[in-house]
Amino acid sequence: MSRDNLSSNSNRCDNPLIRESDLLKLHDHNNHKEITFINYTYSYCICIIDIVNSTLITKELTNSEKIRRYYSIFLNTMASIIKQHNGKVIKNAGDCLIFYFPRTVHLINESAFQDVIECGLAMIHANSRVNLCLNKNELPNVNYRISANYGKVELAKSTNSNVIDLFVPTVNICSKINPLASPNEMVIYKDLYDIIKKASFFEKYYFTEMIKSDINGKYCIYPYRVYSVHYSRKSVYNQYLAPNEIIFHKTHNKQSKANSSFNILIIDDDKDLLYIFSNIIKSEGYNTISYSDPIEAWNHFSNVSPYYFDIILTDIRMPGINGIKLYYKFKTINPDIKILFISALDAAEELISTFSDIENTDFIRKPVDRKYLLSKVKSVLLI
Repeated sequence: MSRDNLSSNSNRCDNPLIRESDLLKLHDHNNHKEITFINYTYSYCICIIDIVNSTLITKELTNSEKIRRYYSIFLNTMASIIKQHNGKVIKNAGDCLIFYFPRTVHLINESAFQDVIECGLAMIHANSRVNLCLNKNELPNVNYRISANYGKVELAKSTNSNVIDLFVPTVNICSKINPLASPNEMVIYKDLYDIIKKASFFEKYYFTEMIKSDINGKYCIYPYRVYSVHYSRKSVYNQYLAPNEIIFHKTHNKQSKANSSFNILIIDDDKDLLYIFSNIIKSEGYNTISYSDPIEAWNHFSNVSPYYFDIILTDIRMPGINGIKLYYKFKTINPDIKILFISALDAAEELISTFSDIENTDFIRKPVDRKYLLSKVKSVLLI
């Protein structure tokens, strides 16, 4: 377009404040590519998790701080679970997270695809824990839906930022099937299902093809071929036991495990005490890994499976990272990890009591009695 044409267009413009120079800048701007597609095409598992009726819920929260806290508790908990299962958050789109699993780029990597299913089911399992935290903050309960699919990914980058975005039908399908899920349910599309049904872990779960009723009350299959995901009936056996039977069943399973199957991480900047604690626990056949440097201990923990260690014993007052900070870092990666504090601080118990989510029973005072230490470790492992 020539300058003359631009000038004539500006004369016809409804807005008299737009000048020819502004239109020239706009012309140059339109010629510049805001979105650049990267030459990168691979297939991955993509997932979406979103809150059910979040607009109605947050509308009732007139306090801005409460709205921020509501989303923060939900999003941070889910992001932590995603990380535990080797997933990666792509973006936070309001009340939902879009994430993917980089290791699913290899179709033969069965554990990567099992991570997808385990991640979704772990999110569902976390619902009661999230709501408990929300209720403590005088916030309403949250319910959410999870959808997943497998397919090709095209990556693009905006010139305004270094954020990578996804442009794929896979994401679109996830967004379409997501509303089909009931609150606190995971659904997957046929592309992902067709891969998983060939995997060795397939029998650990059961997949129900979703149906709907038509206007005549007859049932028909959804056009998308969507499957609801649950643990297999063997896995949910405990749901049908009486409460006392459940406790016995879980305790019996843990008691039947050899001590050598438990991994214990011990952290204390006093190397002499570290040596003593390690030898006491090793004498009972447990596997121990010891660190006098808490930063090295953290680096090791973050590089292994989040569920590799069954219990962590840590001092409180240490250089670099103190035991309380370590506690929260460990819990971020694995909320279920058992942690025992060992400290000689006079005010240690009082200090721990100021943190509502840390139990006073999770504390051992130095100097430590051998029998008491072992009994404490054993009792925590059986919980």
